Amino acid sequence: KRNREENPLDWSISYMTESIIEAIDGFLLGDGSIHKPQTTGTLDIARLACGVQYEEFCNYMMKWFSSYNSYCKEYRSSSMSSGFVWMGRTKFHPDLYAQHNRWYHKSEKTGKWLKQPPADVRITPKSVMLWCLGDGSCVQKNNTVVIRLSTDGFDKERVEFLADKMKEKGIDCYRNGDNRIQIKTTAVPAFFKFIGKKSPVKCYDYKFDLPEWRFEAKRMKAVADELGIDYQQLAHLVKIGKIPCYRISEKGRPRFLPEHIEVVKKAFSL
Repeated sequence: KRNREENPLDWSISYMTESIIEAIDGFLLGDGSIHKPQTTGTLDIARLACGVQYEEFCNYMMKWFSSYNSYCKEYRSSSMSSGFVWMGRTKFHPDLYAQHNRWYHKSEKTGKWLKQPPADVRITPKSVMLWCLGDGSCVQKNNTVVIRLSTDGFDKERVEFLADKMKEKGIDCYRNGDNRIQIKTTAVPAFFKFIGKKSPVKCYDYKFDLPEWRFEAKRMKAVADELGIDYQQLAHLVKIGKIPCYRISEKGRPRFLPEHIEVVKKAFSL
């Protein structure tokens, strides 16, 4: 009775939609979690919860779960450099208990509930965007860019499974030595084409702060394969200056922007 009074949602009605499932999967691929109350008797209910650094991001995430009376609240936290954490939560509901069953299984060794991606996990622009914002990193170093999606807590085979799901969407990636998903440098344009080139929250603009050529430039082999031309002939024409290209540094690899590719087409009478 007490739980019903604290939760104004009608537990006899389902509020779940495909859009919410996408958001839940992105939320849980990151640092989000689903909790069942410690004492419920026979009630099969659960709620979503997260703790993040920025209020803006907390509000952005929890807005997807407004059907479950989501909210954000600030708490003191010594683990955060700012000294506080923004906690996002929903109210308890049977819909979320069903999602708990999708994502969690009980460890035979410890008796604890472990979060693992389910077989029907949604890999969509929305879910991957939430995943990237919540637990992704984008680092530019030594004229290259490294994008990683944290999956440290998942079993290795589930991380391989997620990498395969990403590849199905045209995003070439792999499970690295840290048990994280790493996007191949050549797949950076495809990754941002999938989720979008702009962060929906200003606090994470830096994760999308890449020079425009990163999204448009193609390597020489990719251009040769795409146009069906001889790679060695193209390389020779670039070397002697007949075909322009873009280089990050004086001795950097040649890359081709759309205007360069048009020159290549003319040179090969395409």
